[in-house]
Amino acid sequence: MSGRDRILQFAAGAGYGLLQGMTPPSVEHSGERDQALKALAGVAGEKGWTLAALKDVAGPDADLLFPGGRTEILEAWADLVDREMTERVLLAIDEGECPRLSQKVRRAVLERLDILEPYRTAERRAATVLLSPCAGTIAPRILSRTVNAIWDASEDVSGGVTWATKRISLTGIYVPTFLAWLGGADHGRVERILDSGLARTRRLGELKQRMFRPGGLRAA
Repeated sequence: MSGRDRILQFAAGAGYGLLQGMTPPSVEHSGERDQALKALAGVAGEKGWTLAALKDVAGPDADLLFPGGRTEILEAWADLVDREMTERVLLAIDEGECPRLSQKVRRAVLERLDILEPYRTAERRAATVLLSPCAGTIAPRILSRTVNAIWDASEDVSGGVTWATKRISLTGIYVPTFLAWLGGADHGRVERILDSGLARTRRLGELKQRMFRPGGLRAA
């Protein structure tokens, strides 16, 4: 299976879970775990996301913080980035920025990538692990949490089917945006890909609204 096929597979897996109105259980976190993760992320581009590298930078017993091994480390790292993204976006909202929901979503995606910018090489190594056949369902779990975190940070209050469809739509926007960033695209190109996806989703939403108005189908 090619890397592209694996990407589509884990995106579809995340989308299926979201369609069922489900997100994976929360990841355990603590100050000690967060500190160890940041230390490892700083060297993971060179040394990989391994327990040996973790112990080198965070102490000989640091592996005890992550009994699930490398997969737990990667899930915890993604969760840490999601939480930092949420803090930044909520602060921007409190300061009066991003008044519209779409602006909040855009800000959240870009904030997440900004947090990851110093760790781009480490993220490439993480992607290699996550796209390997032995990774199981870890990639869809991470993606589901991230997409849900973006909407939560944006203060989305939808429920039911709308809750699920919004998150599935965002999966289709976030994945190509993230992959462009991961592949080395400059900031302008990443923003254009993100904006194109958001605009496409907005047009589809407007079309659905017109179609479901009285007489909308005839007008369409």
